[in-house]
Amino acid sequence: MTPGINLQQTLSRTTLAVGDEPQLIYVLLEAHAEGLAQQLPKLPLNLCLVLDRSSSMRGERLMQVKDAAARIVDQLGQDDYFSLVVFNDRADVVIPAQRAIKKADLKAAIAQIEAAGGTEMAQGMALALQEVQRPFLTRGISRIILLTDGRTYGDESRCVEIARRGQSRGIGLTALGIGTEWNEDLLETMTASENSRAQYIATAQDVVKVFADEVKRLHAIFAQQVQLSVETRPGALLRSLDQVRPFIAPITIIEEAERRWVANLGDWPDTGVQGFLLEVVVPPLPVGDHAVLKLTLRYHLPGANLRDQARELMVRVSLRPAEEVTHRVDATVKHWLERLVAYRLQANAWKCAAEGRLEEASERLQMAGTRMLNAGDAALAHTLQQEATRILRNGTVSEEGRKRIRFGTRGLIGPVADDERETTT
Repeated sequence: MTPGINLQQTLSRTTLAVGDEPQLIYVLLEAHAEGLAQQLPKLPLNLCLVLDRSSSMRGERLMQVKDAAARIVDQLGQDDYFSLVVFNDRADVVIPAQRAIKKADLKAAIAQIEAAGGTEMAQGMALALQEVQRPFLTRGISRIILLTDGRTYGDESRCVEIARRGQSRGIGLTALGIGTEWNEDLLETMTASENSRAQYIATAQDVVKVFADEVKRLHAIFAQQVQLSVETRPGALLRSLDQVRPFIAPITIIEEAERRWVANLGDWPDTGVQGFLLEVVVPPLPVGDHAVLKLTLRYHLPGANLRDQARELMVRVSLRPAEEVTHRVDATVKHWLERLVAYRLQANAWKCAAEGRLEEASERLQMAGTRMLNAGDAALAHTLQQEATRILRNGTVSEEGRKRIRFGTRGLIGPVADDERETTT
């Protein structure tokens, strides 16, 4: 079997009642590697670590980070490139971009890193972008992994600009925040692009696993430049597209032509399911079976020297008289919709809080908590309820609670993200 990507669809409702009004449905699109994707040659990895070595990293944090960086070196093959940049109130290249061959020398350089000074992230990002562009790769995966535990001051816009410059050249960014003092708004803005994401590391003990899992995921990438196009029947409308597995993230989708939307989905590993939730308005239709959407997934398989591969899927609904229709929502779609709504509610809560509408903010956090409880995450539901109460009493939320909520509703807290990928209903 030729390796590729298999597509499956699950509708919130497959049968709708005939009527005069448009109706809303959700389509869960799930994609996973098929064939011999896992046996394809690994693509070379060109990785630059950017590590915060400000004074707040002293002690166990820095020790765990150095251990994690050394283990990354052990994970790399001879065709992989590695570089390391550190920053405080200045930035230095500790390891220039090179093949990961002399591993003992690389780990010895990592061991010499010490913590001191303040935090100015942009200088580190600029040097990282410089290093990751040094190797000349005809094919491969280029990534920057950034770790910080503090807030950078005065250079936030430059950090975003550097991240965008790299992303426009196919260089993704994984931004990791450890502890509670870092700026989650900045990291999420920097990673608001395909092949990029921000993640919360709650404790120093989680650093090694998070780093190792990220390199494992990058090594598992087999499909690149994945793009989804959605064509609708006349009168239908695509309202939104969100990724829900392995983590939740809004997807930018552009209407390129009349009734045709396109979204860039980046590079995919073959380690699990990629899941997306489409919100679709179905126009009034007569009794019968009707095609509503045509989904086309396009991608390259560089490990198999295959370009411009495509898979298509037709989404159909059945229209029946109202007395023949039940309104039960598919349980799997409902599960991911609950999580997505919780993510949206907490995002709206922070906006309300910033505008001084504390009761509305608390109400939205409580509603998000109910959604997370329905989705089976009792611990995060409890955190949401705690912070909803805190914001009413004190007018603020805790830094830890805010981060746990923002990244927990996305499934991006430390190693927990791995478990979340296997969540089913």
